[in-house]
Amino acid sequence: MRSLTSPRRSSVTIAAILAMALLVASTAAVGAKRPTKPPPSPEPTPTVSIQIAPSGTLEASRQYANVDVTVTCPADWTWSSGSLYLLRNDRGGAGSFSGSCTGTAQVGRARVVNGNKFELGEWTGQAYVRIERNGQQVQIAAQRQVRLVPGVEVRIADQGQLTGTAGGGASIAVAVACPTGATGAASSITVSQGGTTGSAPFTPTCDGVKRTHVLAVAASGGTFQTGSANASAISRVGWTSETFSGTDSRAITVLESSTGDTTPPTTPTGLWADTFGDTETWLTWGASSDNATPTGLIVYEVFLNGRFDQPIGGGYTRAILYSDAGVLNKIEVFAVDGAGNRSAPATVFVDMRP
Repeated sequence: MRSLTSPRRSSVTIAAILAMALLVASTAAVGAKRPTKPPPSPEPTPTVSIQIAPSGTLEASRQYANVDVTVTCPADWTWSSGSLYLLRNDRGGAGSFSGSCTGTAQVGRARVVNGNKFELGEWTGQAYVRIERNGQQVQIAAQRQVRLVPGVEVRIADQGQLTGTAGGGASIAVAVACPTGATGAASSITVSQGGTTGSAPFTPTCDGVKRTHVLAVAASGGTFQTGSANASAISRVGWTSETFSGTDSRAITVLESSTGDTTPPTTPTGLWADTFGDTETWLTWGASSDNATPTGLIVYEVFLNGRFDQPIGGGYTRAILYSDAGVLNKIEVFAVDGAGNRSAPATVFVDMRP
């Protein structure tokens, strides 16, 4: 049988195939001579130093511990994060701290939280720091034993009060809190005004609750007057044969004696009530002020529908009561100073009608 393909067309096809083969071979040869591009060099591992403090302070609630962590990282890297864990057996807590890479030591304080509460004594601290540069992130870790010791919180009230018209003494309030496990030790507060000074001792109670001590400071070398004064307090606690302390110093205002005082406090402000289906009612209000009684020593009397319900003292401005079901309730809050003067009432209505 005779072929329908012409000899000329066959020769053209063969020539095209040969040309293509030469092109592919030429390209392969060029590719074989091209050098392979090396992978990018990784960032060199930076030198980072982490030092966890050997001890930290346990706050009165025992839910928080404060521990310092010192970190040194190169100045050409960027700080990303810092975290600290305090662990004992199968429980513990976590917190974070901040810092920066400067090439010199930077101290960050971690406030570590533990809902199950810490205890005084030894815990295992684990710190982690992350830094980064050019998209590369590096994490460095450190570990050591951390001893939690008692933290002591001290706060002097901003106002005091003369205990007599002659200025022979002043009444000063100081709030102190320390964790359970520590024991209160000899503590004191000192008041100075011009050339007159006076001190009073007290012993804190360590039970995790902030407690207010109202202290009578006798004047020495003169008399106290109404006006500005300076107060400083140191509160000491003991634990494992060691002593730990907290301090506070501040300017205070000494108010006049309540002896002969006839001026009532200001009316509590912003009285607000939140109610619940079982008639439970939560009250909040703004603190009153007085010419003689310090704000923190004013007592608030709460009345429900004309009858006395409860007193609130110690500087607190909130209360919980149970309204009468099925009626429109009238709630009144009076401020009472040290001389027994009563303010005009703050009033709010709570509707418990169906």
